[in-house]
Amino acid sequence: MEPLRPEDPAGIGGYPLIARIGAGGMGQVYLGLTGGGRHIALKVIREDFDGPQALARFRREVATVERVRSRFAAAMVGAGLDAPPYWLATEYVPGPTLRQAVAEHGPLPPDTCLRLLAALAQGLLEIHRQGVQHRDLKPGNVILAPDGPRLIDFGIARGEGQTQITQTGAWNGTPGYVAPEVVREQEPVPASDVFSLAGTVAYAATGRPPFGGGRIEAIIHRTLNGDIDLDGADPRVAELVRLCAQKEPGSRISLERLLEIAASTVALADDPVYRRVVGVPQPVPASVADAAASGLVPPDRTRTTTTGGAAPLRSRAAVIAAAAGVVVIVLGGAFAARSIFNGDEGGNRANRTPSGQGGQGANGGPATKPGGSPAGQTPNPNGPPPDGILVKLPTADFQATEYSPKDGVCLPSVRVEKAEERYAGDLQVSAPRQPHAGESVEFGMRFKYQRPSNFYVAAQVRPPGPHGSAGPGWVQSKPHPYPAGDGYLDLTFPRDFRWDGSGAGAATELRPGVWTIVWMRVHPNGDAYYLGCDGFTAK
Repeated sequence: MEPLRPEDPAGIGGYPLIARIGAGGMGQVYLGLTGGGRHIALKVIREDFDGPQALARFRREVATVERVRSRFAAAMVGAGLDAPPYWLATEYVPGPTLRQAVAEHGPLPPDTCLRLLAALAQGLLEIHRQGVQHRDLKPGNVILAPDGPRLIDFGIARGEGQTQITQTGAWNGTPGYVAPEVVREQEPVPASDVFSLAGTVAYAATGRPPFGGGRIEAIIHRTLNGDIDLDGADPRVAELVRLCAQKEPGSRISLERLLEIAASTVALADDPVYRRVVGVPQPVPASVADAAASGLVPPDRTRTTTTGGAAPLRSRAAVIAAAAGVVVIVLGGAFAARSIFNGDEGGNRANRTPSGQGGQGANGGPATKPGGSPAGQTPNPNGPPPDGILVKLPTADFQATEYSPKDGVCLPSVRVEKAEERYAGDLQVSAPRQPHAGESVEFGMRFKYQRPSNFYVAAQVRPPGPHGSAGPGWVQSKPHPYPAGDGYLDLTFPRDFRWDGSGAGAATELRPGVWTIVWMRVHPNGDAYYLGCDGFTAK
């Protein structure tokens, strides 16, 4: 949990707010209280995220949550759809996600996996019988509550009779967990959730992404053509997972039959390993006064009563719920981080550079605008950034990271600053996947869901070594505005990297070896922050 900020409203829809507990591409999530003292999760749409498609998706989410009645899903409390700020309130359920639990405690033992499989199958069966498909089941969308698991994130779920919102040729889901037919035909069926269940339980049993990590294209290729990773899994678990992971939906085991085979005399909530992994939920404030005493609510708000709507919510950077082992049931599509770097929604980790550390230019020196004025200053704080950028907080991992063709990712991983998390988690990149021949190469980036305006991106290209006396030879582009629509921002090397401030003394020939591409967001003052990394091989 995080304290409320001065710009946060005191209440939403008549519910007083007592903490921030999560954030995502569509907005902010708060911990609130009902008049009877019940804790609820309040999801509020950002004021700048109110386009027709976004609002239609949110309305569909509300309708889906309202129709689902299951002990395996959080119950809806209320919603506000008439005027901004648009909001959805559901019951608040503490507990770690399955992804968090496995990351902290390691793979679950076989009996616990089988009980988890049965519980999740029962949950899917219940929502399917109500005419709803989940469409994004994965470890990060399973909360391990003390009384059993909950399925969360119905933001891209679809009920019978609901209109498809995604564009033709696009598909929703998470690489490594999305079913083959969803990728091929863009039309999920109930059996698609069974495939996702296979990946979720495989992760619980092995601690690894079910179809490996690396680039999104590689993961999808293995999903369509390869076998699910069950190395080291107990044979009983592996057999059932394989029955769920058949490539054709008609060949997958039914949920009813799966429940018959996986039935246990011990409930998952009574499983000793499950209880140890879930732990004791962290106490939450019982009132606004308690929250103020804990530093979560400004003291002056204890004298404020909220009876109706709230002031519009400002767009803020993504905030991740920080309470150890406690997550909120947030039924929103954009709140599921879809990291293309780790196959699931895991984050990058690296030592944080002290806040007093300065930035650097392309080759480690101070960055300047053309003409010699320092980057980090611009006459218009809302205008385009200067050509010369200043890389902020360049950690040792940022300095060392290089693209690994074998792993399909850049290593070591680089920590993303909190303010850029919602963009980094939405980043998709494009570059040649086969050894490239020629004098130039094209590569690009885009955001899968975000459509930011007044947003600038620069790329830093790192050639293969050895580098010699001229230094690392890194070169960078000028900042480019992120394009409108769904297309990629494409750059060509060396054309877009030949300018006076691209990197002193750096050569721009496309020589053989492995090249690294670092994508950065550039703020109006020229400060640049890491978003993600990619690469290619030149021959």
